[in-house]
Amino acid sequence: MMNNISVQLCYAIQGKKPVLVNLEVAHASTIGELLSKLNSMLTPASYSELHELLEQHAVIAIFGKKKPSDFVLSANDRIEICRPLIAGPMDARRHRAKREHKSGKM
Repeated sequence: MMNNISVQLCYAIQGKKPVLVNLEVAHASTIGELLSKLNSMLTPASYSELHELLEQHAVIAIFGKKKPSDFVLSANDRIEICRPLIAGPMDARRHRAKREHKSGKM
């Protein structure tokens, strides 16, 4: 007899509030198995948004740490589907420094 474990799925669509969904999955399920079963676990509208996000080469993480699709889930894990970065941290810092320099803050 298989036991189920509780996990959370967290994702954010640009311009919308983040979504946090509680899910029950089979013990020893992997991230890849969970992602393949999401169609039956979510509403059609939620799944279509999430499917688009996954097609954009989103990164999958557990509590902020990138994990491969064969990572085995544990009880109470939070699976985060992260959008691709628009600008890297160094680019953002350069733009901020340039903007502050022009405004006389530096």
